[in-house]
Amino acid sequence: MSKLASIIQHALLSKGYFPRELPSVFTTTDFGNHAALILEEWESGNVFKIKEAKDFAKVGGKKFRGKLGFSKIPNAEPETISKPKRLYERRNIHITHPVPQALLVREIAQNWKTIQKWLSRQTFSEDEIVVTNTYDRAIKGINFPLHRAKTGFIKATADWLVKTDITRFYPSLYTHSIPWAAYGKEQVKGSLKTYDGSLADRLDLLVRSCNRNQTIGLPIGPETSRILAEIVSSRIDQDFITHFEKTLKDKKGFNPSAVDRLQDDWTVGTSSLEQAENVLSVITKCYREYGLEINGAKTSVTHLMKSEGLNWKSEISSFLSHKYGTLRGVRLVEFLTLCLRLQLEAPSDPVLNYALSIIEGYKFRADDLEAVETFLLKAAAIAPMSLDRICRIVLNIEHETGKLSKRRLAGRFIELAERHIENGSLYEVIWLLFTVRGLKQPFLSKRIIEFSETAPSSALRLLLLDMNQLGLCIKPPPTGTWEKEISTDRCLSDWTWLYAYEAVRKGWLKATPGFLNSPFLRPMHSRDVVFYDPKRNVARSRKVKNERAQIRKDEKLKVASFIRLLRGVDHFFDFDSEY
Repeated sequence: MSKLASIIQHALLSKGYFPRELPSVFTTTDFGNHAALILEEWESGNVFKIKEAKDFAKVGGKKFRGKLGFSKIPNAEPETISKPKRLYERRNIHITHPVPQALLVREIAQNWKTIQKWLSRQTFSEDEIVVTNTYDRAIKGINFPLHRAKTGFIKATADWLVKTDITRFYPSLYTHSIPWAAYGKEQVKGSLKTYDGSLADRLDLLVRSCNRNQTIGLPIGPETSRILAEIVSSRIDQDFITHFEKTLKDKKGFNPSAVDRLQDDWTVGTSSLEQAENVLSVITKCYREYGLEINGAKTSVTHLMKSEGLNWKSEISSFLSHKYGTLRGVRLVEFLTLCLRLQLEAPSDPVLNYALSIIEGYKFRADDLEAVETFLLKAAAIAPMSLDRICRIVLNIEHETGKLSKRRLAGRFIELAERHIENGSLYEVIWLLFTVRGLKQPFLSKRIIEFSETAPSSALRLLLLDMNQLGLCIKPPPTGTWEKEISTDRCLSDWTWLYAYEAVRKGWLKATPGFLNSPFLRPMHSRDVVFYDPKRNVARSRKVKNERAQIRKDEKLKVASFIRLLRGVDHFFDFDSEY
């Protein structure tokens, strides 16, 4: 494996495997460090088998060099965690099985130059797919300010605006569309055997193996899915241009640079209503060819003179700029009350998440802690999608001051966790329990223990077993039931591999003799690979705030450079001009 491939493989497995939404105790750093050797042992242990080029059928009486596949590979069911999105919407995030996930990453890493060629079709998105160990995640994050700036630029030069996105893009994406996007749909469908064993065919096979061999949907969580989705999106960019040239009736005044795509979200500026409707028709047709439909609820064609309604962010900014001084005392209470009111007025918008980003890292006076504590308790109920940030703020304040009412917080969080576990809202349950664990507060909840007995979640089970080990579970978790579900065969086929491996290694659960010496688990166990590390704490709020400030600074520089490029301006200032 080349040096570049090694870097990409390490980044995608150590920083881009588990979903970013999990608490800090879940880690894949060790797995990324040892993945190359683990894969070698899995192959020699017959956990998976390679299908060589000579094993593929002839096409037109000829053998094709370069073909590769898998004659044996686990088709495992991923762990699914339901996460709140906005208002009543939710989405599932996934913890995929390490065997197909590691093989998928290896294919991407070893063939990165080819994949970059496929991604080079990208026309309307400003987000590069850059894989490296230098970012917080394996892939460079999306520059949202850049997209906002480009949208603003488009609005300034258009009369009509088209906005649309795709209904459940990742969950609806047809995995066979990966070869279609890579090589061309008609070309692949016209000669299926020719592309059997190709790189894109292997990517299709491996991502299906990560999802119980289902052909519909990409797992949400691993960064590999972002790469695969962008391969398809880049081809659709190219298809849009082709269809546009053939189909659009009113080409006058349309500028291809008046298009912005943020993953599957499109914003297009046009000069007329007819042109806008034709653009929407073309976008719809392009996605339908890949089995995807636009989201009618989020699709609009509007005139630029139409008002856009109240912007809650402007109201918060106005409060902070017109009422000078630090957030203390009455001013702090007014600010927190304002944010709660705005969230209730705009329930679909991330108002409280924005407010939390403002107060995170503040050094609050002792007199203000009760107001902050009350706000965080309300936020946990009103904005569950922000529970990860709420947890981090709570634990940081408690660590720095030791003056929060831990009993009050833990009592309310357990009450909320009981409510959420009945609804299957595991994301909320995991973060609420993780916060109680961080506060070191014992809890008694028959309801949580009973529902967790059958909840299909390794993350929840490991968290409860850890809390039980720390003496925080007054009623112990159902270890007997969980031990009965542990088997070598099942660990290769579904989500139980994670809790079975970690709990048996740590002595929290018992298994049959030799369980950890199976061909699947031994390569990880012998290298002391850890997926659940109780010593990993939440990030310090100050560090998070400093990192965000640096990211914003970098993003602003890129936005300024990009806008200058769009406007055709070479310099920030004209130093020869007179003022």
